Amino acid sequence: MKNSWKLGSLAGIEIFVHWSFAALIGWVALSYLSGGGGLLSAAFGICFLLAVFGCVFLHELGHALMAREFGIATRDITMLPVGGLARLERMPERPSQEIAVAVAGPAVNLVIAAMIFLGFFVTGGKAGWLAFNPVGGSFLAQLMWANLTIVVFNLLPAFPMDGGRVFRATLSVFMKRATATEIASSVGQVLALGLAVIGLFSNWMLMLVAGFIFFAARQENRFVQLQESMRGAIARDAMVGRFHVVPGNALLATVAREMIMTAQEDFPVVVDDRVVGMVSSHDVLQAMADGQRDKRVVDVVWCKIPRIESQDHLTDCLGRFQSEGWTSAAVFEAGQLVGIITLENMLSWLKLSPVLEISGSKVGAVS
Repeated sequence: MKNSWKLGSLAGIEIFVHWSFAALIGWVALSYLSGGGGLLSAAFGICFLLAVFGCVFLHELGHALMAREFGIATRDITMLPVGGLARLERMPERPSQEIAVAVAGPAVNLVIAAMIFLGFFVTGGKAGWLAFNPVGGSFLAQLMWANLTIVVFNLLPAFPMDGGRVFRATLSVFMKRATATEIASSVGQVLALGLAVIGLFSNWMLMLVAGFIFFAARQENRFVQLQESMRGAIARDAMVGRFHVVPGNALLATVAREMIMTAQEDFPVVVDDRVVGMVSSHDVLQAMADGQRDKRVVDVVWCKIPRIESQDHLTDCLGRFQSEGWTSAAVFEAGQLVGIITLENMLSWLKLSPVLEISGSKVGAVS
């Protein structure tokens, strides 16, 4: 994810932390110090914050590992100030599977809380540690209550939070998934507005979380509606079949003239009739502006080609564009480059298909 630092990987899943998390740590330290606490108090606050977000990470890992059981990979997990985000390749459409993936996260936090409780019970901890005291009490007692709070909060039916996904999956049993998503999204946005009002008078962090829920619900609803509209179509239906390629050994100054004469923005780069990458007109012009006019195209090429097969379902293509942050992709058929596809192509196909009565793969490539 952009603007994030990679921490490593676990179970084949890359782990990132957003740069703004550092600001949250600073804010926590400042809060303790300005409240009259010393350095030891601030250190306690930072350690507790890191422990809570460690539990949040395990929560996201629970989602990821459950999704893996259904053959769904997780691209990465990113820690944000408002929580964690596990980017699955896709959400399972079968209601029972979606519910299992959704509740796996809160279940992890429930297990953590139960383990802390049993630890106190086995070691003969004092009864007073059970009292809910968010600013006092032992470190582990606060951590137990923090995990229980995470469980309750995440199970609110505020789509796309875990409880909202359970709500959507339950509705999907009785109606189309797109309709269920629209209802769940509306409920989630209403609840987000309610949380924002509560946060206005209590905690500004709650307002940030509410804003995240509100816009995420709207975005995912739009994505699912697009998926529904594209059902039955394949990449060949929406791709551009007439496109320009650029030779990898050509100088930037040479290909720049050709690039500005076409509306195409991303270009496959070919060396010895083999596609070795892609390059954007923006990258070429930027390199020239930096005084690199005499460099070859292969010097600024994207080596990892955004690649799609011509028979791939358009809904899967849309999902990959969203998760990978692609602007365009090369379309291959039997190992040969046959087209270019962009998000704009897919949206144009959506607009044209009802007008031209296009259904599935009956239409040829856009030219």
